[in-house]
Amino acid sequence: MKTQLNKVFILIALTMTTVFFNGCAKSPDFEAENQKLLAIHRAQKDAHLNKDVKQFVNLFSNPMISIKRGLITTVTQDAALERFKNYFNSVIIKSWDDIAAPVIDFSEDATMAYMVVDKLVVLTYENEENRTIEETTHFAWVSVFKKQEDGEWKIVCNISTNEPKENE
Repeated sequence: MKTQLNKVFILIALTMTTVFFNGCAKSPDFEAENQKLLAIHRAQKDAHLNKDVKQFVNLFSNPMISIKRGLITTVTQDAALERFKNYFNSVIIKSWDDIAAPVIDFSEDATMAYMVVDKLVVLTYENEENRTIEETTHFAWVSVFKKQEDGEWKIVCNISTNEPKENE
């Protein structure tokens, strides 16, 4: 009987310890994390307007999953650097503006998040006949973020769609 009672006390003590330590666990500061993701969003705009390929690609995990035009690809940072270097060198981005504020949501432990972006981009480029073309495109995308061990957020997946607008 005494052994049974000891086992019950040990079980109660373990249960109370678990409850106590779980109750003391620090819950994530979602507002602070939200501000970090909004800073990344602003950094993306800054990188586009200033043609800073390294700043932009540094926001991606290595590798990152990209979904666009019905294709799923795994993109390394080296491949992304080359792609965006070519893109930034071939266009002049006149504006890269949100149509609506980004929608951000987090996992309960704030280690994963997504951001829904609705953006209008106006740029110019030279076509094959060396004529300057101005293009306005409505982009919508979802970026999936994962918090790294150092606390930094990286984009692990991006799902994007776009619709060119008629220029007047």
